[in-house]
Amino acid sequence: MKKLTLITAISALLIFAACKPESIKDYEPYSSVSLNSIQGQWKLVKVTQTDEDSKRKLFPYKTLDLSSALNLNNIAVTLNTNAAAPSNFTINYGTAPSIFKITSGNWLLDDINKPGKLWLINGADTVKFTMGSYSLLDNKKMLLKQIKSLSGTAMITYEYEFSKN
Repeated sequence: MKKLTLITAISALLIFAACKPESIKDYEPYSSVSLNSIQGQWKLVKVTQTDEDSKRKLFPYKTLDLSSALNLNNIAVTLNTNAAAPSNFTINYGTAPSIFKITSGNWLLDDINKPGKLWLINGADTVKFTMGSYSLLDNKKMLLKQIKSLSGTAMITYEYEFSKN
């Protein structure tokens, strides 16, 4: 029994002695995003719906691509700027259903240099999005996420992938 304990202790020491800490990389602050990379005409390429309740319950079917089934690839969003600030927008649904329920209005960002949220506003109607990765904007792609909640619990998440024309 003492031999087994000794062997276990030596094995543990060898394992820990073999571990080396990784070097910490220098922090590189992200440069600000150009408003020009966000403004312009964007075509909806893909819409994915995720059932958050199914994810919590570990059901096998959690996500669904709605793009083709609802003909959502015809939707085009134009984001205009005025004096280096977001101004108005228009949405052309073509033959697709009006999934955002508005067709025009003003758009805003939470921070012009490092946006995390984007809002489409038409009077009392507001569509709220969380923006995806900044690096996608460089490749003329934009990811927007919209979460539908019930009593503070996320129920459905929509992820919209746009491509710049």
